[in-house]
Amino acid sequence: MYTLKTNKKLRLLTLCILYFAQGFPWGFMLTALISFLASKGLTMAESGQLAAMAYLPWTFKLFWGPLIDSFNYKPMGKRRPWILFAQFGMLATLLMMALMGNLLSNLTLLGWMFFLHNCFASLQDVSCDALAVDILRPEEQGKVNGAMWGAKVIGTGFGAVVMGTVLVSHGFVFSILLQSLLMGVIILFPLFIKEKPNEKRFPWSKEIVVPQLEASNIQNPLNIIKNLVKAFSVKPAFIAGIFILLSALNQGVNSGVLPVFYNTTLGWEPDVYSQISGGPGAVLEFFGAILGGLLADKYGRRKIFFIGWGSFSLLSGLFGISILMYEQIPYWIQIFYLVVYPAFIALGTVAMFSLAMALSWSKASATMFTSYMAISNLSVVIGSKLIEPLTSFFTLGYIYLFMMIICLLPAFLLKHMNPQSILEMKINSNSKD
Repeated sequence: MYTLKTNKKLRLLTLCILYFAQGFPWGFMLTALISFLASKGLTMAESGQLAAMAYLPWTFKLFWGPLIDSFNYKPMGKRRPWILFAQFGMLATLLMMALMGNLLSNLTLLGWMFFLHNCFASLQDVSCDALAVDILRPEEQGKVNGAMWGAKVIGTGFGAVVMGTVLVSHGFVFSILLQSLLMGVIILFPLFIKEKPNEKRFPWSKEIVVPQLEASNIQNPLNIIKNLVKAFSVKPAFIAGIFILLSALNQGVNSGVLPVFYNTTLGWEPDVYSQISGGPGAVLEFFGAILGGLLADKYGRRKIFFIGWGSFSLLSGLFGISILMYEQIPYWIQIFYLVVYPAFIALGTVAMFSLAMALSWSKASATMFTSYMAISNLSVVIGSKLIEPLTSFFTLGYIYLFMMIICLLPAFLLKHMNPQSILEMKINSNSKD
């Protein structure tokens, strides 16, 4: 019997498929659909609100970690029940959106559906990360994490390009139903593939379960929270949290204003925007993610983290200057910015993952890593929420320049984020064990 624990290829395939499932609704919602709505009159402030509603549930990863660590049904596997619950929730929210008809005329309800779907998507993400920690061997972790992130990028590109094209040609309901069908196929993987031998596939299954799997299904969440507070009390870990909180603000602003700006000001058609963003843009993003992991190992996590996010901020500042300089931005600049900026974000994000893993320690290390991811998403939400007040006072060019300065300021914190002391604590702790 093939299981995730005993079969390397099955581990890789299943984890990548699950990450792909996170990506394609995301690409559809944040790229294809917002661009399409911009062609119908969506404002930058409304776009920022929709983006914030999609990003906000990803800040809940801070709470999902202790939840899935504290409550388990181990006869079916430690993580698989949570993954199934999240996957079915993602499918259910897509079907709800299809059954509601034309949601595009009700932006408030559409925003709440964005929110609800991504509650389940963020839970699936945390559960998959926990599953990867449990089943991956040390020599597999780097390569498989890169492959998982790449699968999510491919899924995001698929959602933007394919689903964006279907949206324009066949309408909102059909594009949602098509995504629901794909999500239903993906659910078959965690539904029928078990984590380890001697686990139940379903609660009513008759497989023999080893005794230790039945024990300790519930732990005290307060113990996890206490360990988390202790972990963040160390200076490098705390400073890194502040750095991450400030570094992604620009991404939140950019994700909200860009689809509207390209459509209403630059005159792009929504399907063309989706195809460029999800096509060559996703390809460069994929290579940026792979390169980020390799460079972080070779030249240092902090350095590549800042190079990635700092380069994105500088590029967005130059884009702001071009908005101020030209009455009509040259087409090559429009293409260049749209295609290149995601690669810098991916470069910095993968290095951030590596830094967060190094800084995560104590018995709450898994939850601490999830907390860093939640802080990053909170930063994007704050950036999205800043769009409305910023557009009230500044033109778009000056907004980009302002955000470039804000997001480059945390550079002075880099020297305080050295994970070496924490890595030494981990080594000492392991030697004692």
